[in-house]
Amino acid sequence: MTDTQRLCLWIYAILIGIWPIRYVALIFIFRKLHRLTPSSPRFMGPHFPLVSAMIPAKDEEGMLAACLASVQAQSYPNFEILIVDDRSTDRTPEIARKIAENDPRARVITITDLPAGWTGKTHGLHVAAQEAKGDWFWFLDADTLHEPDSLSIVMEYARRENASLASLLPEMRCESFWEMVTQPLAGIVLMQSFPLFKVNDDRNKLAFANGQYILIDRPAYEAAEGHISVKDKFVEDIHLARHVKALGLPIRTAVAQGIGSTRMYSSLPGLVRGWSRILYDALDRNPWRLAWKALDPLIFSQSAHLALFVALILLATSGGPFAWWLLGLSVWQHVATILVLDKLYRESVRDRASVLWYPLAGLVIDVIVYRAIKMCLTGKVTWRGTAYQKVATVEQSV
Repeated sequence: MTDTQRLCLWIYAILIGIWPIRYVALIFIFRKLHRLTPSSPRFMGPHFPLVSAMIPAKDEEGMLAACLASVQAQSYPNFEILIVDDRSTDRTPEIARKIAENDPRARVITITDLPAGWTGKTHGLHVAAQEAKGDWFWFLDADTLHEPDSLSIVMEYARRENASLASLLPEMRCESFWEMVTQPLAGIVLMQSFPLFKVNDDRNKLAFANGQYILIDRPAYEAAEGHISVKDKFVEDIHLARHVKALGLPIRTAVAQGIGSTRMYSSLPGLVRGWSRILYDALDRNPWRLAWKALDPLIFSQSAHLALFVALILLATSGGPFAWWLLGLSVWQHVATILVLDKLYRESVRDRASVLWYPLAGLVIDVIVYRAIKMCLTGKVTWRGTAYQKVATVEQSV
């Protein structure tokens, strides 16, 4: 074995050494997570503030009815429901009107056009907030489902933590192969930039919230200038949380276990489009930050595939100790990567075998990051039938 080969093996071994460190770090991070479960305490009053549940819905005929049924079934005794029909072209308006006709707590807000300078969801929630009567605003996505005590549990969580904004990471409902394989890894890529133990620390400036489930008190929302302050954002949740925390108000995000779930994307193309948009805006439309998101797995996990391939080629041709050492290190890198990712995948999906497909998921993440970088360079984003270019917006079919 040459000196150059020995040096390469040492460098490779040091690189692999990051995985045990990450495993230990995960144990620490998981212990710091806030978790809300069906056994978490409920809000007991005696005064129950009025909560305004707001659900923006654009072409959500497949999910809206189930979401609204779970909201209607909440045990919390004092809330209203505002359903925002935002330029829908399917049966969404019909479903929303039927719900409102049979539930005096619910009403429908119809939006027919999108003003320039706004993204669709932020405008819909802004309009709803103007009509909301509640002391607390409960922003929900139409693809979420909620157990009956969910609102009561999160209200108590906010009270106990003295939080002006409380948010949840619902469980992921992954029903297809690509969802089970890719959704957890996409979530990992995002949450690497927003570790919750820092988000939940009032002394740390890092802020995060998940727009699938945000509970915010009205004074904090108004002090942060509401959705007007984030009107051009595609991840308005994170940016709204930044404004709230910048005011010195506590924010909290917890992991939901058994009290709420979401199915974000049901197809691979939808998953790629959706996560490209999320990473583009969550990382401040910064191509350099996104490029690092591609380099991290390339260096620390995808390099294992290349090393394994090279080792097998060398063993099939020249052989020698370098090839055997390279093979051993590459196998250990694969094992270490799976051990770390397995802990993370188990937070998202129940099928533990999904983690074995992480090399394939990594390729999908590469495509997602590439698309996000392209958005940074062009300023063009198309989402839910609307094409956005910088500030201007125009309607466009997808």
